[in-house]
Amino acid sequence: MKKIILSFLVFGAVVSLAACNSSENKMEDSSTTVSLETVTEDTSIEVETEKEDEMKKLEDSLGEESVEVIYDRGELTFTREKGVDCEYFKMTFLFSDSPLEIFDIELQLKGNIDGEKKDLLHFNVSNGRIVEKEYRATDIVALAEVLESIEYSDKELVEFAWWYFENNK
Repeated sequence: MKKIILSFLVFGAVVSLAACNSSENKMEDSSTTVSLETVTEDTSIEVETEKEDEMKKLEDSLGEESVEVIYDRGELTFTREKGVDCEYFKMTFLFSDSPLEIFDIELQLKGNIDGEKKDLLHFNVSNGRIVEKEYRATDIVALAEVLESIEYSDKELVEFAWWYFENNK
C-alpha cells in the first residue's frame, strides 16, 4: 500500500514539474512573440516614415522643376506652364472609387513657343508602370520626354500619385 501511495506521489510530482516546465516555455514563447511583433511594428513605422520623407522630397523636387501638383475630386494633376527649355504639359491621373485604381492618365502637351495645345494622349497603369492605352491616342515617346524633363521614372511618378491621392482624399 505504501508503494502505491509513494508511486502516486512520485507520479504527481513528475506531472507537476512537467507542467511547470511547459508553462515556462509558453511564457518564453509569448514574450518572444511580443518582441517579434514589436520589432515588426517598429520596422513598418520606420519604412512608412522613410517613404513619407521620400515622397515629400519628390514633391519638392517637382516644385523645383516648375511642376505644380493639384488634387481635386479624384483627379491628380501635374502641370508645368513655366520654365526655360522645358516641356510644357498637363498630366492628369484619374482615380476611380470602385475598384480603387488609376483608370486613365491624360497627357496634354503644349508648344514651348506658341503655347498651342497638342493632341490629348491617354495612358494606363499596369503593374505600377505607365503603359500605352489601347484604342486611344497615345505616344510613349512623348511621355518619355516629359518624364525625362522632370527627372523621374514612370514607376516613381505612379508611386507618388498613389501616395498623394491617399494623403489628400
